[in-house]
Amino acid sequence: MIGTAASAGLFAVMVLPVLPPSEVAWTYGVSSNSGESVGWPQLVGTVRQVWTGLPAGQRANAVIFTADYGEAGAVNELGRGTGLPTAVSAHNTDWWWGPGNPDATTVVAITPGPEHEPRYVAQLRSHFRHVRVAATLSNPYGVPNVEQGGHVYVCTGPRRPWGEIWPELRTYV
Repeated sequence: MIGTAASAGLFAVMVLPVLPPSEVAWTYGVSSNSGESVGWPQLVGTVRQVWTGLPAGQRANAVIFTADYGEAGAVNELGRGTGLPTAVSAHNTDWWWGPGNPDATTVVAITPGPEHEPRYVAQLRSHFRHVRVAATLSNPYGVPNVEQGGHVYVCTGPRRPWGEIWPELRTYV
């Protein structure tokens, strides 16, 4: 009975958001679930700074594109009512929701940290003539989640229309 209660308590701490962000780091080595949403308010704030830093005319023809559905969910939930548009993601089944504005000429792309970033950046460079780092992602708690050390890119000069690029971006992992 005591063993079951202790196991259930430890399991809950590792998979449910019951700990404050400053206490999550120790659980990350066992299960990354608890740490993946740490820093999302900061991520959304960083994306908002990049987004609002674009000229209004450029924003009118832009989309926010995320490398994974978690980042899209963060932008879409925490960014609601802040002036951010609905983010799109080509990760897993989010791809089916489509590219947002198929005629977008600017893509604000959120990429994960250093371990995954080279693949995403190469993909962005293959589809856009201009790809520049606009911001670096971090969380104030030092939790080594997938976004830590990632970047927000501003991509312009699409080599083909965004709607034609979209089918090639689908990622299942």
